[in-house]
Order: sequence, then C-alpha cells, then structure tokens
Amino acid sequence: MKQILVISMLFLLLPPTALADLRVFACEPEWSALAEEVGGDLVKVSSATNALQDPHYIEARPSLISKVRKADLVICSGADLEIGWLPMLLSKANNPAVLPGKEGFLEASSYVRRLDVPDSVDRAQGDMHPQGNPHVQMNPHNLLAIASEIGRRMASLD
Repeated sequence: MKQILVISMLFLLLPPTALADLRVFACEPEWSALAEEVGGDLVKVSSATNALQDPHYIEARPSLISKVRKADLVICSGADLEIGWLPMLLSKANNPAVLPGKEGFLEASSYVRRLDVPDSVDRAQGDMHPQGNPHVQMNPHNLLAIASEIGRRMASLD
C-alpha cells in the first residue's frame, strides 16, 4: 500500500508530457490538404473555406476566431487574397504567436514568384491584386517550395 502511495505522489509531481498535435489553421482548402500531407498524424488541420467558397469573401465568424485562437500555425495564400477577413480573425483571436512576422504565420505567396504584379493600380481597372496573383497553388511547381517551408515551420513549432 505504501508503494502505491509513493508512486501516486510521483505522478502528481512529474510535469505532464505534451501529447497534443500541432494545430494548423489554413485559410484555403489547398493549404489545409498540403499541411495534412506534410504533417501527417501529427497535425490537426482546419480550413476557413471549402472548395465551393470564394476566398475573397469570407465572414469572420466566431467559430473561425476560435480556431485561430487555438492555432499553432496559420497558413494563408497572402498577397491580400484574404484582406477582407483575415485581419479581423487575427485581431479578434488574440493569439500573438500567429500574427504576420511571427513563426506561426505563413504566407504561401511569399515563397514563390508572384505573377501578374501590376505596375500601377487603378480602381477603374476593376478588381485587381496589387501584390500580384495570390492564387499560387494553381502552379504545381510552387507547391514543393511551399511544402518545404510548411515542414520547416512545423518542425520549428514542434
């Protein structure tokens, strides 16, 4: 009986081991799928959008804010694709680890060459992407560079 009491006390004094998966919040389903491929069973991934939604127009719902609040890594296309809703999510989530410039924030378009960067921006030209085409996932050659950076970030955050 005395041995059981001593062993029980040891378990109470030992620090708990970390068994939690790395939590990834992806802005688009392409990044969600890529994060799942790179991280495998070691990540839990959620996506703000699905394949039938236009990523330009997403509502910053409380459920998305909660997911960003709990995330270890946020992966988005960048180049202002999510400009209408991502800043609100990041602000309301109050998770400084996933803000732009931090290890927990990955802007995929920053790791490849952006196409169609305009010399000048004029609203008369209609809807434009001033930082270039943010849909970098459409070129399969870009995915290797982005997957490599996702893997590096996951390893660093783990």
